[in-house]
Amino acid sequence: MKKYLVIGNPIKHSLSPKLYNYWLKKNNIKAVYEKKITDEGDLKKLIENVRDGGIQGFNVTAPFKKYFIKKLDWVEERALDVQAVNTVYRKFDKELNRYVAAGDNTDIYGFTKSLKPYENRFKSTWTTALVLGAGGVTSAIIKGLCSLGIKNILISNRTKAKSEEIMNLYPKVKNIIDWGKDDNIMQKSDIIINTTSLGLKENDKIPLNYKKYKKDLFGKKKIFYDLIYNPKETNFLKKGKELGHDVINGKMMFIYQAQLSFKIWHGILPKIDNEIVNLLND
Repeated sequence: MKKYLVIGNPIKHSLSPKLYNYWLKKNNIKAVYEKKITDEGDLKKLIENVRDGGIQGFNVTAPFKKYFIKKLDWVEERALDVQAVNTVYRKFDKELNRYVAAGDNTDIYGFTKSLKPYENRFKSTWTTALVLGAGGVTSAIIKGLCSLGIKNILISNRTKAKSEEIMNLYPKVKNIIDWGKDDNIMQKSDIIINTTSLGLKENDKIPLNYKKYKKDLFGKKKIFYDLIYNPKETNFLKKGKELGHDVINGKMMFIYQAQLSFKIWHGILPKIDNEIVNLLND
């Protein structure tokens, strides 16, 4: 039986097995999907396992998305663009006449699809985004924001050097703000996105002065977007809701990016229905 994985550290929170095994069953594919807590010392062996067919592919979550860019045999252009891989798969290379381990990125697709219901707001008056974090998924989020027409992007991260790396890649990243410094320019943001892992634990808090993030005089709402989907509501989202803003967790991004990964592996774009959404709510 074919085997697929999701790897990361931490990984306990991942609902990927529940989602992918549902789609595998729906599409009558004889395969199994599991999660595996992983250390950096395990990654080389995982690549070898894809090459030799021990596993057919795996999804990559924090903190390893950047690792695979230079370690795989072949990487799709969109993954190279954001210097991050979240989908690894087995591919036959005709020139080499053997199977290789290849990489792709479906986070851009997942993120932009998840914001589809809000796209008119982006096209009209919404111009500024604040991105919290500069990890393996952040470049994909910024790429997605650019495609949605966001003109100005601010970034704040604990390690300033990582923010500077992203700023050099994307001209629309206009400002780097020191982590924990709640600059007035940040409060003008129309969408605030948490790309960090702060929120996985119950007591995790993001250092923002939330009282300053009120609606403007015209009552215009902001979007508080957290890429975390388990738990469903982080402290970051709770604060946004208390202020009367729209809040989005990472569930739909998670589903959409998984949908494209499934297609890469199986050649089928699985349906997203209410049954799936309810399944992940259980």
